[in-house]
Amino acid sequence: MSLKEKILDPSIPLTFFEMVPPAEKLGSIPLALAEARKVRHLVDAINLPEIRDESRGSPRTIKFIPRVEPRVLGERLRREVDVDIVLNRAVVYEADPITWFRQSHAQFGVDHVILVGGESSQVQYPGPTVLEAAEHVRAAELPISLGGISIPSRPREAERVRRKCAAGLHFFTTQVLFDSNDIVWLVQRLNGLEARIFLSFAPVSHPRDLEFLRWLGADIPDDLDKFLLRGHTGAEGSPVAHESCLERSLNLAQRILMDVFDNLPPDPPPLGLNIEHINQRNLAGAIKMVERLGELYANLVAARARV
Repeated sequence: MSLKEKILDPSIPLTFFEMVPPAEKLGSIPLALAEARKVRHLVDAINLPEIRDESRGSPRTIKFIPRVEPRVLGERLRREVDVDIVLNRAVVYEADPITWFRQSHAQFGVDHVILVGGESSQVQYPGPTVLEAAEHVRAAELPISLGGISIPSRPREAERVRRKCAAGLHFFTTQVLFDSNDIVWLVQRLNGLEARIFLSFAPVSHPRDLEFLRWLGADIPDDLDKFLLRGHTGAEGSPVAHESCLERSLNLAQRILMDVFDNLPPDPPPLGLNIEHINQRNLAGAIKMVERLGELYANLVAARARV
């Protein structure tokens, strides 16, 4: 069964592991391949984001570093680690995005792409919107399964997701979740939708993790720092503080996941899991999150199927 067929089958639990491509330097790709092998048996696909030097309206918290092109890394992962690959592609930066899609499919074996829009609705970009790009891909008859990004706290998000689904998008990864209210509300309003919604989580073990996620645009409650970072002192904090923060982060993710399943509508969209590995420091934490949340998620899907 193909990944696309699995995505559309609500009875099959699916987990993505989102890896930021490494910096362009000698030995970075073999290291990324080794990291992927550590989670290969736990996930169904590796999700590779596209990192651009964007301003996002505020100074960068971390200096921009040129990274290995996602489709180059993806081809190596698919060939050498034997894992399905999902790429993210910001479609608004090129007036003609189809050349990239044709090359990516023919030369790199890309079959699954998450279409990403611009960072600001106030900016005039040279390329198409997500909806327009989906139409271009469909018109070109390219055998590529399309996905999108969902921001549960965004106004009229349910309508946005339904429009993108009608344009040919089959799945969506959410913004990193630190609260269940908006995602529960969104899933309830997507009753009857066949596109899969991947719930995204990321481990937090250090103040810089939350700082970086905020810069990326994650909707993080104001009081979360006090809860997660309790015990951190100074610039680095202690190993005990890091471990305690990570454990609270894992527990919070579990509660959110259970809240979503406890409040499903009568005919919910299929749900998936997307665990984000945002930096090298948190690789072990991300693997632990995949193990713990993956088991809980699979049990919740199985229990839902029995009902």
